[in-house]
This record gives sequence, C-alpha cells and structure tokens, in this order.
Amino acid sequence: KMKVKFQYGLAGYTGKADGLIFCYNRKSGKVYARRKVQPKITAHNHRTGSITANLHSLKPSTGFKNDLRLYSLRYNGLPQNAEKNVYSWVNLYLKMMHKLAELYPEIDLSTITREYIYANNLPCISIKKAVETGLLPEVQDWQFLDHSL
Repeated sequence: KMKVKFQYGLAGYTGKADGLIFCYNRKSGKVYARRKVQPKITAHNHRTGSITANLHSLKPSTGFKNDLRLYSLRYNGLPQNAEKNVYSWVNLYLKMMHKLAELYPEIDLSTITREYIYANNLPCISIKKAVETGLLPEVQDWQFLDHSL
C-alpha cells in the first residue's frame, strides 16, 4: 500500500491514473493508492466466502450489533489502533469469530450454528464474554456490553 499526499486541498480525489486506483476514506480522512489487480479465484476464496456467509446466517441480535457498534467507537479510540481502525460492526464480528476459531481449533466457522454456540457456552455469545476470554481487547466500559448473540 502506498501513502498519497496532495498539496492544495485535493483530499477528495478518487479515480484511476497510471495503473493505480486512488481512494478516499471519509472516516479516516486519508487518501490511498493501490495497484489495480484482478483477483485470482482460488479454493481459499470460496472457503472464505462460505465462512462469511455462514457467520452472517447466525443473524446477530440488534442489541449485539449495537454493542459491536459502540465497541468499535471505543476500539478506534485506543492509541494502539490509530492506524488500524475498524469501520463497521461487521469487521469486528468477523475478527472476533476468527479469533474464536484460533482459540478453539475444533470449531469450523463454515458450519457453526447458534445452537452450537449456546450449547457450548462459547465466549462469542456477548462482547463482555469475548473481552473476558481475550477474543477482543479491553475498551472503556466493556463490562456493560452484554447483549447476547
């Protein structure tokens, strides 16, 4: 990834030039450039897609999503996360679930179900439990983020 700086207030520039794609991120206020690359379809792409589709099929509750939204604001406020902000609750949800799979190798994210999560009392049931078990780092008032999945 290449950092781009403009003079004379062109911070809103996006588009293509010289084989690069320039993008402006409104939340961070940064412009970045990347090479235009056509992705190659592999088995890994299909596996990642099936995992993501399955995790979305768990349909997290509205309270859980709101807890993730609040957590993301506080997470982005941590000094160590200044350069790696999370822009939506979905990013945190996927990050948390992949960390769960690291800690519990017997879990297959492409087939996990709500019933399995509740039957085994997995720490992804709430943000509070996720922080307690190390799936997510501590942020201010994380103890109150206890809506269930």
